[in-house]
Amino acid sequence: MKQVDRSEKIHQLLKDRTFIVASNRGPVEFRTDEDGIIRPHRGAGGLVSALEGALQTAQVTWVASAITAEDEIMVNNAGGDPLRIPPEDPTYNVRLIPIGDRTYHRYYNVISNLLLWFIQHYLWDIPIWPDIDEGTHHAWQEGYRVVNRSFAEEIVRAAGGDEAPVIMLQDYHLYLCARYIRDKLPEAVIQHFTHIPWCQPDYLRLMPRYMKDEIIEGLLSCDCVSFHTDKYARSFLWSCMELTGYDVDLADSTVQVGPRKVLVSHHPISIDWRQLQENASGEAVESEKPNVLRMAGGKRMLLRIDRIDFSKNIVRGFKVYRRFLDKYHEWWGKVVFVALLYPSRLGLVKYRKYIETLEHEVEELNDEFSTRSWQPVVLSVEDNYSQSLAALLEYDVLLVNSLFDGMNLVSKEGAALNTRNGVIILSENAGSFDELEEGVIPINPLDIEEGADAINTALLMDAGDRKRRASIMAEKVRSHTAEDWLLDQIEDILP
Repeated sequence: MKQVDRSEKIHQLLKDRTFIVASNRGPVEFRTDEDGIIRPHRGAGGLVSALEGALQTAQVTWVASAITAEDEIMVNNAGGDPLRIPPEDPTYNVRLIPIGDRTYHRYYNVISNLLLWFIQHYLWDIPIWPDIDEGTHHAWQEGYRVVNRSFAEEIVRAAGGDEAPVIMLQDYHLYLCARYIRDKLPEAVIQHFTHIPWCQPDYLRLMPRYMKDEIIEGLLSCDCVSFHTDKYARSFLWSCMELTGYDVDLADSTVQVGPRKVLVSHHPISIDWRQLQENASGEAVESEKPNVLRMAGGKRMLLRIDRIDFSKNIVRGFKVYRRFLDKYHEWWGKVVFVALLYPSRLGLVKYRKYIETLEHEVEELNDEFSTRSWQPVVLSVEDNYSQSLAALLEYDVLLVNSLFDGMNLVSKEGAALNTRNGVIILSENAGSFDELEEGVIPINPLDIEEGADAINTALLMDAGDRKRRASIMAEKVRSHTAEDWLLDQIEDILP
């Protein structure tokens, strides 16, 4: 199906329907520019990247948190009306929800990012951490529940009296939202997409009983619950089978909840590769290329691009590179590991300490192996999208060794952009592995020896094999677009 046909089909399915998307972060953040004028800027995060292009195909209202002070100013100035985005040529509406700092901290930092993110990525250090104490329970009751209710109320307002709007809820921040919406709009068509892994039921049992019950009941208030991979969808079905009294049909991928049959589906998210290539050909990226090539110093470039998060396995990636240098002396002075990392969740002590740990690892590695003409690791910690695109065009090897990833869009962006038939080393626990397996070098994210050997294999790979693998991956990415991802989900709920 051609792209225009997909866009038209989405338009036809949603024609005359009230269509609402909700996520913690929206497609824009308002900031004051140097001239003192408040203007919208593209929102941060992979979810925005994936959804923004796809949702241009339909008139939509996007509900999100007000993140910046300017967001709140714009909300107050609008007087309850949605914000039209982009202002010069509006294609969709945005409704931003002001949330008090303390409430947002409880909902976002304590519950979403420390409790839910960590358990769903299997990151808890169970013998030592976490202690689910009074503060955790308070954050759930006075933060997570409160914000989910606020989202539900804003979504109901956005429906504008339509008793059966189409609502697509996004990710782990909004697990309770559907239940609150269902109370007000029983005929609403609701879908929830979880962009991170879904852990197995035995691990989920480590959460307080009422919390996991509320999460599952919230998701089962939807008409459809979706994930990136079949593995995550099956884990959710097993959770429903073992932790609830509902009838679960594994063959049909459904859960019977009273008179409603909830579909559990999986649709791997894709990227807008055409827009990505257009961005990569722009002046900002061209101006960053010399800087990226200077980082590599004329050597072979081993690249990683990641948000700084425990799930990305960054420190162990440097240990893999250290083992590679220990084992394969012939590559000394011939390879540079360029690590472009994005600061993340700096409000949490654990993340600030993690940055210190990885910086220390790089410092020790460079101290041990550097020569007058060669620095084995170049580390950049900044939010620089143009630099990342320039590096994706030029790498020889891309390392993605995440412990667990819902998808991992960097691997797909690399496959779509790279001009050097670069090799991708990819964790078997990345959601993108199922699609890209035929073209990548697979690794166990904990196996340092295997990772070191994989770097050597990638660097030694002959030109023909590099080209063959790169072609396979590029075709996989280009044949399944962001529009496909959106259309597949809409067809789940509006067959």
